[in-house]
Amino acid sequence: MSNITWYKETARDIISLGSIVFYSLVIGRALVGPFWVFLTFLCSAALVLLLIYFVHKEFEAYLARGIILAIGTSYFYVDFIFTLFAAAVYILMIISSFFLGNSILKIIKGIISGLVSTGAGYLVVEIFFEGPWY
Repeated sequence: MSNITWYKETARDIISLGSIVFYSLVIGRALVGPFWVFLTFLCSAALVLLLIYFVHKEFEAYLARGIILAIGTSYFYVDFIFTLFAAAVYILMIISSFFLGNSILKIIKGIISGLVSTGAGYLVVEIFFEGPWY
């Protein structure tokens, strides 16, 4: 196996943390908890991201979902070390996306779409649960 093949395989593995399958796994974990506030955040953010996708398809959806998960889990767990870990993994996702050939514009649009969705999910939680998540 050449170095390029190994790097690309690792980059695909890192990017997969923003896949629909992994997002669903986190939703499933929130259901088992049950962590209704976190579940509400994840579902409402996913819905907003889906609406963005219907309007504008040219963004890196893996990065959009990844930032929702990174910010949402960091806010939910309220742990500084976990937040640093999630941030580092997300930075690796951005680097991996670029390495796999996505344009900088598509990456930036993915990050922005994810941030908009994260903000919307946060607002829904604040409206329905009126207070902090924890």
